[in-house]
Amino acid sequence: MLLMSVLLVLATAIQGAITAQRQSNQALQDKREQAAMLAHSLAVATAELLRSDRGYIELQALIQSYASFDSVGALSILGLKGQVMAQLHRTPKATQVTESKSNGAGMVLPTQPLFSAKLADDGKHLEIWQPVMAGRHLGWVKLDYDLQSLREVQAQVWRETLAVAALLVVLCMMLLHALLKRPMRALENARRFASELADARGLTEPVEAGPIEFVELGRALNEASVLLLQQMIVLKDSMQRQQTHKAQMEAQNEQLSAIFALSRDGLLTFDQHGQVQFANRAFLDLTGLQAEELLGQTDTHLETLLLARAQDAEEFAGLAACFAPPDPLNAQKQARQTSLSLIGDRPRVLALSGQHSQSARVSRVLYVCDVTRQHEVDRMKSEFLALAAHELRTPMTSIFGYVELMLEREMSEAKRQSMLARIYRQCQLMINILNELLDLARIEARGASDFKFETLDLATVVAETLNDFKPPQGREPPQLEARDAGHPPMLVCIDRQKMQQILLGTLSNAYKYSPEGGLVTVRLLQAQRPASTGKRIANGIRLGNGGDASDAAVGPEGRPHFGVQVEDRGIGLSAESLARMGERFFRVDTSGHIPGTGLGVSIARELLDLMGGHMQIESELGRGTRVTLWIKC
Repeated sequence: MLLMSVLLVLATAIQGAITAQRQSNQALQDKREQAAMLAHSLAVATAELLRSDRGYIELQALIQSYASFDSVGALSILGLKGQVMAQLHRTPKATQVTESKSNGAGMVLPTQPLFSAKLADDGKHLEIWQPVMAGRHLGWVKLDYDLQSLREVQAQVWRETLAVAALLVVLCMMLLHALLKRPMRALENARRFASELADARGLTEPVEAGPIEFVELGRALNEASVLLLQQMIVLKDSMQRQQTHKAQMEAQNEQLSAIFALSRDGLLTFDQHGQVQFANRAFLDLTGLQAEELLGQTDTHLETLLLARAQDAEEFAGLAACFAPPDPLNAQKQARQTSLSLIGDRPRVLALSGQHSQSARVSRVLYVCDVTRQHEVDRMKSEFLALAAHELRTPMTSIFGYVELMLEREMSEAKRQSMLARIYRQCQLMINILNELLDLARIEARGASDFKFETLDLATVVAETLNDFKPPQGREPPQLEARDAGHPPMLVCIDRQKMQQILLGTLSNAYKYSPEGGLVTVRLLQAQRPASTGKRIANGIRLGNGGDASDAAVGPEGRPHFGVQVEDRGIGLSAESLARMGERFFRVDTSGHIPGTGLGVSIARELLDLMGGHMQIESELGRGTRVTLWIKC
């Protein structure tokens, strides 16, 4: 409405200006014609007077007769040289008529005896020059015609124009208000309702009667509100499902990332172009490769890197064999061909297997498993079976030979008894080997499940074992060094029977490996710093899996270690033999003069480990051996 008002005022002003200009021009033209007629009539009358030379009195009377015209501001009759012959001058108070002549100094006369009319410089009157002619040029009539009435007409036109403009503005505003009241109210309601659509509450507004456009707008807004509510419900449900799915995906990704990061098995994936896409940390650690060497490379490049680190590259059939379908007729050979032995500070045997994938991002997956331990166990089992068969075959051969001789030959009763004694000793040796093999098998299968742990005084157990031990014929019994009086009991949690078995086996070895005699001494110790696991010490070695390489004087629970030390003065051990102590079927004496199976130390070590202890062996060739059995209290 303000804009319409401004436009109406502007249009009215322009129209008023054009009208005022036209009326002003028309009035000015009328005034000019009126002034010309006055000047012309005065010039005709003046010409008669000047030609008859009647004098100035008649001229003054003639001019005085024109004083009745309100528009005449000044009137002059001039001669050819510009002398004033008669003059009339109107003031706001009176009209003055000048009778005396003057020379008209300073007055510029027209150059040609022609009529002229122009607007004065002040714009308030017209200057009219009319030549006085009577066959010849006699003089001039100069008329100043006042335009005050013209200015009043212009002012009146502008007043009327402004009044009309104001009236039009008022009428138009009233008309616009009357015409736009309902549409504007409908638009305002639509605007307010549209701003509330953002809440998506599904509200609807009543549609008022009016122009069809606004009715349709109201209906459309109501439909939009309902549809928006439906869409918001669907959108919220979809967003909730998406957030739930996102949370599940994040949880799955975290689980997979943790599995891949913590898995001991290597995992490597190829994309659809056959390039390495991902390799977990275990794969890099097992193969010794770096991620920069693998990512984006082909399987051929990966195979080249693996073969460069292989001990025997010719035994590896290649990555293509890892992804080939299994061969049930030759599964063992195929498994051997897809294993790879890598060189390094810690040689490893890796088993490689692959799977094809139907995923759009992953085409193949390569699994790498460290089978070094299994490989070593298989090797040890093979060696153990070979050694066990060898050890059993030796007495079996003797038994078979003597029995064959007794069946095929006649012999004296004394010789027959001698052979039976030898057969008995070999059978006893076989029984000992089988019993010890069964002990090892039972230890490996059951562990400490059949142990009966008790809190016992180690000194008491040692004393009971020494009382039950029978030394070889002609040898002195082992000597137990006395402890200080008032010493507190050495309480340990052990299996009494297994501890006695370990002590008896250790004492038996002490006597067997000191065949030339010598005292066997037994001591009870309290550890201040037990020997480190698997480390060589001065002329000795520690056997066992318990503890840490830097065990202090106390165990993990802050309690000390107690030990039983058995020392002989026998043949002792060389450095090479000492390093192999604990190996199954390893015997220091290979001549056969000292009986034994080579399993006693292994069994004692295994039993001691299961009770949380370890064995420490110190020896010097030709000067004897000292075996210490450490037990955590």
